[in-house]
Amino acid sequence: MGWRTVVVNTHSKLSYKNNHLVFKDAYRTELIHLSEIDQLILETTDITLTTMLIKRLVDEQILVIFCDDKRLPKALLSPFYGRYNSSSQLKKQMLWADNLKDKVWTDIVKQKISNQAQFLSDLNDHERAERLCEFSMNLTTKDPSNREAHAARLYFNGLFGNQFSRRTDSDLNASLNYGYTLLMSMFAREIVLNGCVTQLGLMHTNQFNEFNFASDLMEPFRVLVDEIVYYHREEEFPLVKRDLLELFSQTYSYKNKNMYLTNIVSDYTKRVIKHLNADEERIPEFRI
Repeated sequence: MGWRTVVVNTHSKLSYKNNHLVFKDAYRTELIHLSEIDQLILETTDITLTTMLIKRLVDEQILVIFCDDKRLPKALLSPFYGRYNSSSQLKKQMLWADNLKDKVWTDIVKQKISNQAQFLSDLNDHERAERLCEFSMNLTTKDPSNREAHAARLYFNGLFGNQFSRRTDSDLNASLNYGYTLLMSMFAREIVLNGCVTQLGLMHTNQFNEFNFASDLMEPFRVLVDEIVYYHREEEFPLVKRDLLELFSQTYSYKNKNMYLTNIVSDYTKRVIKHLNADEERIPEFRI
């Protein structure tokens, strides 16, 4: 797996030659070895790709994100089969017990709320942080009292003010949505590589959401996006998009090590799936 995030945002042609991605526009030609690339983000619709390059990107398990005419993430390139025994793993996924899925989702959401509380505490908003800790500790299976939603409202009001709403059209929400889509794409790739499908989630079951499972697994990691957006909250959305690429270049603490997010997401996804398969005793934890 590579380490570079490549962003293409100009009229250009991308092709393949001798295990290299070839970038060509009106002014220059550049070659990047596929082994160096982890993510390829195509930020404009004015790009031509060859089918051979697409095939080789899939072979190398490179995450490719396509953006729409507003330069917002719209789709990702994903293979039908991510591993040699995908059919066997898919059968297991379809047989995961509902009570086990409910428990795993509840534990994941507890991690998310705890991370939100920690971030507020880091910002010296200790009163809200303590309330979020209470929400996390009192969270019960499937969250019948909707503590997750109450925690989210309290959390975002602490970050961006009491007038902030996730439903409004704003630079803040555009930045958050962009970052969350990057996260979701990373988890979707790993889910496929582990032989599962992204449509079958734990708690997320929206028939129109192709990434229900990824939406479940990414919950504890959302705070990484929130942190970047918070510290750049005075900037306009096009500038914050550049800042959000820090997700791929920074290291984070996980299992007593400093690791790149791509590697953390890979291990986290694999271990959650193993737990659901009854091959691992407990799910991993991601704490900020």
